[in-house]
Amino acid sequence: MNRYHPLKSNTSEVPVLCIDTHITPNHLFENACFRIRTATSLLETLTSVTIKHTADIDLYRLILPAYLLLQDGVDTLEQITLKAE
Repeated sequence: MNRYHPLKSNTSEVPVLCIDTHITPNHLFENACFRIRTATSLLETLTSVTIKHTADIDLYRLILPAYLLLQDGVDTLEQITLKAE
């Protein structure tokens, strides 16, 4: 297993953001939970917003951060699963 696993949310062909696979599972889990909780809070906030007159670009700006946080959290949880195998 490579020490550094690139996040799926990297925007270029050369990965800039990576998960250190040698970190203990509890630290990976803590990091994943933080990202998932943050994204969930953002999405909960969005449920109270009226998007009737929202431009497409504004909606994208609201959804992208939630996606990035959730994807990073999922990527991190996958590393924990791989360590357990």
